[in-house]
Amino acid sequence: MTLPSGFFIIVVFKYKIFSYDVKLTLHNDCVIIYLHNFCVDLMKNILEKLRKERGITQAELANILEVSRQTISSLENGRYNPSVILAFKIAKYFEMSIEDIFIYED
Repeated sequence: MTLPSGFFIIVVFKYKIFSYDVKLTLHNDCVIIYLHNFCVDLMKNILEKLRKERGITQAELANILEVSRQTISSLENGRYNPSVILAFKIAKYFEMSIEDIFIYED
């Protein structure tokens, strides 16, 4: 049994996100999974700069965005990529586009 091309598994670790190409095969009634690993880089952002320009704390921004202070800290330190919804909330709050706040580099 082989999975059609284009299928993949995403495994989330504490600070990195890894994607795997997957190949499944049957051997003696057991499924063998072959994973081919590549790393997805985390985006850079200017969230800390924007927050400090507004004169608000991480806790205050977290409250406004309805997330934890740890989420704001992880975003500012580049350890976490926001969900699409959170990215939109942040952009709306700062009255900027998502692309101006979050910088993706190939």
